[in-house]
Amino acid sequence: MPEVELSDFELSRELSSSSERKLYDAYVRADGRRVLVTVFSPDVSQLTEFRRGLKTDRAMLVMLQHQAVNRFQGAGESDGTLFLWSEFCDSPTISEHLKEGREFSADDIIEIGWQICSALQQAHNLGLSHGGLSPDTVRLSDNLQVTVSDFGVARWLDAARTADPRNSSGPALITVRALASREQVEKDLRDLASLLKALVDRLQEEPQENRTVSRTLLERMLSRFLSDAGSQLPVTAREFQGRLGEILIGNDDTMPLVDERKSVGTSKRSIVVELFEPRETLDGEELLTASADSAARVRFLPIAAGVAAVVVITLLAVLLW
Repeated sequence: MPEVELSDFELSRELSSSSERKLYDAYVRADGRRVLVTVFSPDVSQLTEFRRGLKTDRAMLVMLQHQAVNRFQGAGESDGTLFLWSEFCDSPTISEHLKEGREFSADDIIEIGWQICSALQQAHNLGLSHGGLSPDTVRLSDNLQVTVSDFGVARWLDAARTADPRNSSGPALITVRALASREQVEKDLRDLASLLKALVDRLQEEPQENRTVSRTLLERMLSRFLSDAGSQLPVTAREFQGRLGEILIGNDDTMPLVDERKSVGTSKRSIVVELFEPRETLDGEELLTASADSAARVRFLPIAAGVAAVVVITLLAVLLW
């Protein structure tokens, strides 16, 4: 299979630029497919640790298929310059949303965090960490569809910055050092908590008694996660996601499974609570209704038994005849 060159893409528009890389809205010349192309600077491209990180992660990035992840499609090199391309996503980053003055509710923030947790967990299962989760690497559509981009890029750059020059010579061999370690997973989760905390901090100030249950619980949880006195950070992204789910369950205004029955004399408690609550804790009216239903079934049993007996006898008579 021929190597892909940068000339195989039509770079139509520069989206962002820094000293380390440039991001382009581009098209594949062969089939006209629209993609995002990231071109790294010549200096970065020549760093051995950076090249090692990209080569090590490449196979895992191809396997990372998730609706909340900007899908990696390939990497190449042209004249000593490394580049990669991925699915095109035109959703603004969270940073761009914030610059435009968009404010997210506590429930919106929980939804954003839930989707990011799902993406992180799948990546961690593959041995891949993000390494630089921030408002600049999370894109968000108007209907709150999350797209996480730049998986691994921050790690590669950090490895290149901190590498010992004496060990930077030689081929860029694939090693296990780029696989997600416990520390890298914790960094992803802490970065996520910091991201959500930054969104919460932008919420309009209001008296404590007027705040929603979601906001109060979310603020407390994130403060615990980011506390210096004894880390209470979840062990996995799935656990983080579960904590966000607990906030929804604890808020009767947002939990989709809450029964909103309004008629007089009926319970307004969560269906989830009622399903798992011991029978003796039900109120008197519920017990009376249940008893009445049971009594009706008991009275019906003799009639049903008689009908069944007649049917059996009739069938036996037909067979014997």
